[in-house]
Amino acid sequence: MSELNSKYVTGLGASRGVAIGKSFIYENEVNFNNPAKLSCLEATKTLIIKFDNQIVAFEKENRKDEADVLQAYILILQDPEILSQFETVDQNSVESVFNVFEETASLFQNMDDEYFKQRAEDILSVGKHLVFCMQQIDKSVSLESETILIASDLTPADTSSMELHKVNGIVLKEGGYTSHAVIVAKNLGIPCVIGVKEKLDSLESNKHLAIDGSTGEIYIDPTADEEKNLLNKQIEHKKIIDSFSKEKYETLGLTYRVNIGSNEEISSFEHPFLNSIGLFRSEFIYLDSETAPDLEQQTNVINNIGDKFSGTIVYRTLDIGGDKQVNYLNLPKEENPFLGVRGIRLSLANKSLFESQIKSILNSNCVDRIKIMFPMISTVPDFLESKEFVEQIASEMNIASPPLGIMVETPSSVFLVDKFVEIVDFISIGTNDLTQYIMAADRGNSHLTKYQDSLSPAVLRAISKVIDTGNANNIEVSVCGEMASDPISAFALYVLGLTTFSMSPAAAPFVFNKIVKNQNLDKSDLKHKILNASNYKEVREILNSETS
Repeated sequence: MSELNSKYVTGLGASRGVAIGKSFIYENEVNFNNPAKLSCLEATKTLIIKFDNQIVAFEKENRKDEADVLQAYILILQDPEILSQFETVDQNSVESVFNVFEETASLFQNMDDEYFKQRAEDILSVGKHLVFCMQQIDKSVSLESETILIASDLTPADTSSMELHKVNGIVLKEGGYTSHAVIVAKNLGIPCVIGVKEKLDSLESNKHLAIDGSTGEIYIDPTADEEKNLLNKQIEHKKIIDSFSKEKYETLGLTYRVNIGSNEEISSFEHPFLNSIGLFRSEFIYLDSETAPDLEQQTNVINNIGDKFSGTIVYRTLDIGGDKQVNYLNLPKEENPFLGVRGIRLSLANKSLFESQIKSILNSNCVDRIKIMFPMISTVPDFLESKEFVEQIASEMNIASPPLGIMVETPSSVFLVDKFVEIVDFISIGTNDLTQYIMAADRGNSHLTKYQDSLSPAVLRAISKVIDTGNANNIEVSVCGEMASDPISAFALYVLGLTTFSMSPAAAPFVFNKIVKNQNLDKSDLKHKILNASNYKEVREILNSETS
């Protein structure tokens, strides 16, 4: 157990807002000293029945997101690979059984993509629940009002019996931005901090806490002044959110779209006037299935999107391969997956897979609002081959081809942007991978943080070149990477001339507020300054000192 070095620790802000209340430590770690009372196969059957019952209860309460996650948990319990591994271990040993889930999860955890990290968390969560079931341990709890819930992680099975209306805030030791608990917190408006690791290991229940879900700050026994400052900040946040109206948005002359990458995000999305998708990550359709989804399944997902969103839908074709493994696709293992067969390279090498996806788009009831975007484009021939493929299928189906564009996420596509604007209908910049490739720094490597900032002048110069070239040729350029969701980085994009942003829905009011407060600054002067800075720290200093 580590000791609390001070009354103040930090994690990562995951769900905006301020929460003040009493800590409650939810113990959901496995104790291997407790012997198994059921074999893993007996426990598996019992747990599936329990999850099925919880799914029914969730659906009655209109808690579809949690029901969907539990359905995914059942698929994990029924996964043939996991079941086959059970046969090789002592089925009465909780440690041996849990090792199966740990080893499987570690494969996913080492991948860069956040979606796969989330799958690792799901696999570990299922393993924990199976062990608890083997040990016949009941994890239900009774909460007091104004609780700050602290746990290693929280699954739908954990939260199913919790009175979440009594929870003011959530702190997770582990977990990512797309974990179940974070999604639930955002949906319910509960402030949430993640990634505190061992910093709160010595904290006990019933301790007075205050958390800031925007910054990740946690105060133990906060002073009256600290509480007052946090509450004032909460009031300011609410003002920013409330002031983000359709009327004000339309006067700024910018286009805001949202990023969508899961069924949970589709079903939970609610906004009074943002109605377009700037990045639809189609790979989840494949990742959430144990077999290749057929044409009808894919079309149904797109139709659901069309029903939910009335505006433009930018559909990114399958961005999978390399470190994103799907068992039933039998993808090759590669030494350097980020430079391997991924994105459009995989689609062009697997035309039947590509054809199925394109036909699902063309069959959908919202095809007239869809733009098709190809990921990992690095050469002109790759785009032309993809374009010809789509147009041929559209011709055979007697349907007009949708607008076709590319993700600029490789240095080569930046250097060739003058050629691409002659043949594409639109461009979207994927700043996450573009930063990784320009800086030669794996964005999943925590030891390389000083090379991973998208405000690095080298990255800004690349982005500026693409925006300038697109604007000069009347080609729409958007940004769909994380830069567009961060207010200060989004303002830098605005300074560079960007007018179309695709972001996390929750970020939109704060990005809007930053831009609208500073829209009258001399953008030309700021652009010159940030493009001629020598490092990302200088860029941040310039933007922080010259903006309000």
